[in-house]
Amino acid sequence: MRAGARSDAPRVLAIADVAQSYVAAWRVYAPLAALKRIGRVADYVVTDATMAGMPRRGRFDVVWLQRGVDEYLTRRLVDLMPRAFLLDIDDHLLCRPEYLGPEEFPAPAPVTEALAGARVVTVTSARLGRLLAQRSGIDLADRLVVCPNATAFAPARRSAFSRPVAMLLTQGHRLALTESAEEVLTAIGDFGARHALPIGYFGPRLERLSPQAARALRSVVPAGEMTLGHYHAALASLPAMLAVAPLETRGDPSTVEFVAGKSDVKMVEYGGFGHPGVYSDAAPYADSDLECGQLAANTYEAWSIALERAWDSGWRLAGEELATVRARREIGAVAERHWAPAIDAAQNGSPVECRDIARIVDRIGARVRSVRSRAAWHLRRARGRYIPVPPG
Repeated sequence: MRAGARSDAPRVLAIADVAQSYVAAWRVYAPLAALKRIGRVADYVVTDATMAGMPRRGRFDVVWLQRGVDEYLTRRLVDLMPRAFLLDIDDHLLCRPEYLGPEEFPAPAPVTEALAGARVVTVTSARLGRLLAQRSGIDLADRLVVCPNATAFAPARRSAFSRPVAMLLTQGHRLALTESAEEVLTAIGDFGARHALPIGYFGPRLERLSPQAARALRSVVPAGEMTLGHYHAALASLPAMLAVAPLETRGDPSTVEFVAGKSDVKMVEYGGFGHPGVYSDAAPYADSDLECGQLAANTYEAWSIALERAWDSGWRLAGEELATVRARREIGAVAERHWAPAIDAAQNGSPVECRDIARIVDRIGARVRSVRSRAAWHLRRARGRYIPVPPG
């Protein structure tokens, strides 16, 4: 049952980095929709740097900036609302990993200015908050709110759990592997070949693999890209899959530091939809409160052992893991426990007028269009093609 909004529930304007993206679906649309359902937000509007869809008149009690990578917009917002907006950062955007080129990664300056100018900073983990503070030199202790990734799970369709019939690999952007890619991917490929298990792959095309790793993954069955809602529906309807989630744990320091700032979102998805998994023994998974599946050091031997263990007996824990993940990461509960306090803390003493925010766009409209055009080109080149994610 939908709760009525509190009499003092705020109206929220959210400015997404890319409004039609997986990140916005996880970190903007999902929490705002849940907050409205439980009455902690009266209403909300999601826009981007163009302010498309923002009403011409009216007021907002909270302005929510996602990522803050647009330099001009960020600076104008900081000037207009110093220490009066919420900033959400989901990745370690001050540290570029080796597997992403400079053109695929935001400049650190606007992100640092957004961190300095925000009243509240929400992150996916306390570890990410510490990494951002260390790199920026900004004390975030009194402004940081940890809001872990969560989703609205469809009702479980399985009454019993069985041995996996295939493997599953998912990537939203780029496979976060460098030095250990060949060992890990070869272990995955060899395991699949031993047990005659095809490897279903969701995401953009796999790139930059060594010839040996590419041969190891020759049995990959591409499922393509889809909206987040459709992907979660697929996870809910698929038979048991042995899911793999590799992350780099060695190599150049910047890559290792960037990966350390990632979240445990794969555990939320795989475990929350009943699929046993093997995860790299990297900080996002090793430190997670979800404790799903098997952890493996990034060596051929360790991954081979973990995969065999998951195949032999680990799948029997899938039902228990599903229940744990859903109890801890259902979006309604997470919104109430984590996002609602962040929204309350970000409320302004006096609401901001739509016309004041609109002036930002009036002065930089041409530049915003140019920036968005270049960003879209780089995104298409990096991902192969761009699949929009509808609100909700």
